[in-house]
Amino acid sequence: MDMDEQLPFPDEPAGDASRADAGGGGPVVSPAEPTLSRAFFLPADLPTLGELMVDGVLVRDIPDGPPRAVSAGYGLPEDAEEHVRQLREVEALARFAEIRRVALIADLVEAAPAVDGEQRVPCGGDGTPSVPEFLAMEVGGALGIGAPRAWSLMIDALDLKWRHPRLWNRMVEGDMVPWRALMVARMCHDLGFEAALGVDQEIGERLPDLAWARAKRLVEGQIAAADPQAALERERSRQNRRLVGVAARDGVTGAMDVFGVLDTADARALDATLGRLAGDLARAGDDSDLDHRRARALGLLARGEIPVPGAGPVGCRPTARIYLHVWADSTVARVEGHGPLPVEELPGFLDGCNARVTRVIDTRASVPVDAYEVPEAMREQLVVAQPYEVAPFGSVSARSADMDHTVPYGRGGPTAPDNLGPLGRRAHRARTHGGYRLSQPEPGRWMWRTPLGQTFEVTNRGTRHVPD
Repeated sequence: MDMDEQLPFPDEPAGDASRADAGGGGPVVSPAEPTLSRAFFLPADLPTLGELMVDGVLVRDIPDGPPRAVSAGYGLPEDAEEHVRQLREVEALARFAEIRRVALIADLVEAAPAVDGEQRVPCGGDGTPSVPEFLAMEVGGALGIGAPRAWSLMIDALDLKWRHPRLWNRMVEGDMVPWRALMVARMCHDLGFEAALGVDQEIGERLPDLAWARAKRLVEGQIAAADPQAALERERSRQNRRLVGVAARDGVTGAMDVFGVLDTADARALDATLGRLAGDLARAGDDSDLDHRRARALGLLARGEIPVPGAGPVGCRPTARIYLHVWADSTVARVEGHGPLPVEELPGFLDGCNARVTRVIDTRASVPVDAYEVPEAMREQLVVAQPYEVAPFGSVSARSADMDHTVPYGRGGPTAPDNLGPLGRRAHRARTHGGYRLSQPEPGRWMWRTPLGQTFEVTNRGTRHVPD
């Protein structure tokens, strides 16, 4: 569709049905509810997309020159005031593109047919239509993201269009940035259809004019008012939840975050113990600051070691099983499950652990076996060579994926590394039941063809869209 073309929103069905048919059709809106807007926010005086990009590639006036969109004289002005004017125009264009993306996703998931043995499954909240089971792989491939993230976008787009018609109108008219509208839809996802419409009726016209912090509090209050019992249960669950977890820190290789929620008595006991052990470390000669010593004390507790002034640590030490990917002359190693780590930090990374070195896994060759099951040694070889699933933009760890025969075993495909690749359950089912075609022209290179005609090449370096 052209940018100024009207979107084909379905007409309101006849009768007094209170909610949408799960199999399709338009959102059910009572006479008091607004009609979905057909208008789009159109920024003025902007270059057409065809001037800047063709077939997904930025236009360059000369082969080795900068893209036209950022070249001096075309996209980058000399005057400061003109910079500001163009910034406002680019922001308008970006908002339009974001609105367009949400509208296209919502329209696609409503209109796309199921393929072959594919089923239609629930996606959005109460009152939204079901969608083809594997459509998230199509959407994710088009957007360059994984299927789980694409599925989340599909949920939010459906919820917004079908359950929040006022917010949808304000978004497509350009009065509200899409991420805010989608966030409100996500916050209301667990509400029933009528309750979500009620929240939209109360806040749909007010929200665009509020700062997000105020808007978020208003939405939270309306959600609680829409279903007080559910709000009470959520609060009780929040108060009763207990957890301890660890998470990698972006850009940091030698440390990780630790977080948790404990019973009050346990939390106070842990705090006191860390304080005591931090004091013991200081008396033993550790001259770092208190926060550092408390963190070190927690690590010693985790390893079963008790710091005693003048004595070595006692207790048990865990055995670490890690995979290091590093060249002989490299200064950085990749630690599986952790990320990049400077080679000189490896001794500190393993400090206090019993490290056992095993042989290097040769990913270059392996002997095929005459059985469907993949031997453990061959699986380990494949995981090291291909650490993530081979679906387009896949993010499922190969260790938790199935080893899929590219040429099915029942059709003569061997159980060998050059006919295997890790696939998560969604991708595996899409290939089996959803019309997605997969080949492996050479070992380590997988080619996908989707039902809607997209082609992708997947290697251990990532995913590349292949133009028709």
